[in-house]
Amino acid sequence: MSEDHPPRDSPEWNNPDLCPFCGAALSDGGVGFIDHIADAPRCEERFEAWRGQIRDDIGGEWGG
Repeated sequence: MSEDHPPRDSPEWNNPDLCPFCGAALSDGGVGFIDHIADAPRCEERFEAWRGQIRDDIGGEWGG
């Protein structure tokens, strides 16, 4: 598993087929991400930290 996501100016930075936290290829951009973080504790930790930062911005719209 890669430890670094592509740089922000890379065309791959927002590729939904890659984990936004480590850059690993995902089976798909939806459930594949959920499966990935279940198997990658560091990515799950980073996802939870990110979600905590944006939770108030999303408000009642957040379903995750």
